Amino acid sequence: MSDRKASVFQQCEAAISRIDSAIVNHEQNKPEDLSIPLLRKVRAELLQMKDALSPSIFRPSYARFVLDWPAEHGLVKQLSDIAYQYGRLK
Repeated sequence: MSDRKASVFQQCEAAISRIDSAIVNHEQNKPEDLSIPLLRKVRAELLQMKDALSPSIFRPSYARFVLDWPAEHGLVKQLSDIAYQYGRLK
């Protein structure tokens, strides 16, 4: 695995963990950047990205929805950065 793919893999792992925490926060009525349904969709796409590690095999669609979402807690930036780095993989 190349260094870039390993980096994207690790970023996906970190984002999945962050999303799991965000879902728990929502369930405890704490504020988060994204809704629970969108968090679940993004989590599923991150798992697919992590498995494929190739934009020619799987291209996530969450980025266009996430970018339009108002953000306060940094998750949106993290997810958009991952989508960008993933798109650069060969």
